[in-house]
Amino acid sequence: MLPTDVARSLRPQWPCRDLQARQLASLLSPQTPGPPTLVVHGISATCKSTITRAVLSALEVPHAVVRSSECITGRHLLTKILGATLEALNRKDEWEKFGKGRVEHVSTLAVLLDECLSSRAADKTGKFVLVLDEIDRQREAPPTLLSALARLGEIIPSLCVVLILSSTPRPLFLQNAAVPHISFPPYTRKEAIAIILNSEAPVVEGLPAETSSQIYPNFVSTIYDTLVGPTAGSIPVFRSICSKLWPQFVAPIANGEAPPGGNAEWDFSHLVVKNRVLFRHQGESALVHRIVPEEASTATLKPRAPLAASAVPSALPSLPYFSTLILTSAYLASHTPQRLDTIFFSKFSSSSLSARNKRAHHRRRLKVLSQAQAEEQAAGGGASTPGKKGKRSKTRITKSTLSSAFATSSATTSAMGGGAGIAGPSTILTARSFPLERLLAIYHAIDPNPPANPIRVGAVADQIYAELATLRRLRLVIPASGHGGGVSGIGSGNTTADAGDKWSVNVTGEWIGELAKGIGVEVGEWLAGGLD
Repeated sequence: MLPTDVARSLRPQWPCRDLQARQLASLLSPQTPGPPTLVVHGISATCKSTITRAVLSALEVPHAVVRSSECITGRHLLTKILGATLEALNRKDEWEKFGKGRVEHVSTLAVLLDECLSSRAADKTGKFVLVLDEIDRQREAPPTLLSALARLGEIIPSLCVVLILSSTPRPLFLQNAAVPHISFPPYTRKEAIAIILNSEAPVVEGLPAETSSQIYPNFVSTIYDTLVGPTAGSIPVFRSICSKLWPQFVAPIANGEAPPGGNAEWDFSHLVVKNRVLFRHQGESALVHRIVPEEASTATLKPRAPLAASAVPSALPSLPYFSTLILTSAYLASHTPQRLDTIFFSKFSSSSLSARNKRAHHRRRLKVLSQAQAEEQAAGGGASTPGKKGKRSKTRITKSTLSSAFATSSATTSAMGGGAGIAGPSTILTARSFPLERLLAIYHAIDPNPPANPIRVGAVADQIYAELATLRRLRLVIPASGHGGGVSGIGSGNTTADAGDKWSVNVTGEWIGELAKGIGVEVGEWLAGGLD
């Protein structure tokens, strides 16, 4: 397929990107020799990644796409590159032949990729494209990371590396002047309006199709001039604002209201005057990004019939199963002291008594202790009553004291009222930072659906790292500290820096408890402060 044919086939779905599509098709075509490295750059929401994937699919070139924003460490990035390459070549089951999927350095990655591409069948030899999306946003990346990855195409003849950047690269940032660059500039006003008008207007009940076709182009232009253009909004934001405000803008016509001034029908100018408040209030609120959709938040404000406390739906957003299990593991790692891991999470501690019974026994001891000391406090006049002369008054741990301390960490502890005897935060239940290796261990311990034969199942560390990166972008899990300035395993020879990185959770226990119940995990059974 010629480059012009590729651009023509992509034009109906992605207009205004013919030049970039032709350039990509010319450089990545399997019939022509291409450069070992290609740089694609532009700001966000300019269709860089989408056009690149579409061109590779149209050319039917074997390719693998790796998103660097999903990799939390440099070693994770290198491992994900090898895994994506094996998956693109339908050789994912042979990962043990290529270093067992473990990549420590860029030089090791070059050797393994060379072996993987050179061992292909004779009818499948040819160009292979490796796309590294958002590579400039890689966390803790040393200055030589991009240069080292760009040299992979020079070392492996059949490999072409495409680096997608979200910012304008500085001159000679790859220390090589022969690397071609393809720029994706922001959409102009004419292009943005043409993209929105490329699709039909949203259907509104009671609005004639002829009236919609006449008013919608002027409405889109007005939205861009008043809301999108001054705020540098992207095409997705532009499309969502038009879809939201269009039914409200033409509501006078759909509801059959009489036009002002004795006119026979509504025109665009009268609709703008009628809806001038719409552009000021609801239009500005449409530009505010929310994690929870506005429809969901407004639906919870409607009066409802009184329901039981357990049946009231939560206004907080839910997460998928895998993400919920990772977030629950992070919460337990942050709120359980590390010295209690053997009692609560280790499978080797259940020789004489099961781990569940040990946890229940530990909580029952706390409960009996709290009740006994509460009775002593009631008989002796309280913990603050001074004792006999010459004796020190003991600090008594009452039930209210325990409940107040456990309320900050336990997701299933019932509210028992705060205690006035706490002089400072609890050192046992205060949220602590945790390393990644402890998170992985707790994940395997609390998994409600473990694999039947873990030996034959591939490692899930790569999937856990990707989900953890997503939770970090949502600010549900935040890094507490980092050891070392460079990426582990790249140029420094350090292979233990990933395990030393500290993380912490940024959510409340009530929400975690509600989410964990949906996947079959009771958070209170795994916490040191979970009282029965």
